[in-house]
Amino acid sequence: MKGLLQYFKVSVRVEVRGQMVYRANFFLGLIMIAVRVFMLIALWTALYAGRAEIDGIDLATMKFYTLASIIFEVLIAANVEHAISDKIRDGSIAMVLTRPASYPVSVCIEQFAFTAQNIILRVAPYTIFLLLSGLGFGARVYLGPAFWLSTLLAYFIMLFYQMFFGMIAFWTMEIDGILETRNAVMLVFSGSMVPLWFFPDWLFSVARFLPFQAMYNTPLSILIGRISGPDIWTALAVQALWLAVFFLLSLYFWGRSRQRVVVNGG
Repeated sequence: MKGLLQYFKVSVRVEVRGQMVYRANFFLGLIMIAVRVFMLIALWTALYAGRAEIDGIDLATMKFYTLASIIFEVLIAANVEHAISDKIRDGSIAMVLTRPASYPVSVCIEQFAFTAQNIILRVAPYTIFLLLSGLGFGARVYLGPAFWLSTLLAYFIMLFYQMFFGMIAFWTMEIDGILETRNAVMLVFSGSMVPLWFFPDWLFSVARFLPFQAMYNTPLSILIGRISGPDIWTALAVQALWLAVFFLLSLYFWGRSRQRVVVNGG
């Protein structure tokens, strides 16, 4: 356990230093997110012109949702699938298998370090901006235990979901095309950009059966009170189900992948 904690500390330092090496890229990313926030708020302001509420959500809450969704997107962001595919592509996966720690455990620790640097360098500044900008003033916000539990479930769903996709690289070697397609679908059906309750009924029904809503829409909907009462427990149960699915799939494909590496490597 002590060795894993030390590995985590070293990984956090590496992640933070890695971001600071490419400062121009880091600050450009911050600017692009600021532009995205400005455009989305301008869009919602125009859509709400002359209306107090749309589907039970007022403009102040919608503005808060916009910035909160971006903060949440950064908070649960994962770099697992690219980390796995890069190691497979350059052959360093063979060295990873010789380490005493299980590779999935190493992946999780590296992901926790990635999240830690995101919290330090992105989530904290964005949250301070949210508090100082006034975008959250007047918004109906619920920060109870259900929201934090939903956030934790969403985080681990994303982690094991990406681990599952990363394992696909053992067969395809290159997964960038798959990920581009997947990300486009996720952008539409996750609720991170456009809340799912604004979808037509038939499209909302489709989104309910996809895992993306469990990553973004559920915790964000709980945050602004869109999901409340007994419906919260149903939503959390769905999240727990998706977490179990991707956890088991990740373990299964890791077992198959490890056998494939051994066979190919003799």
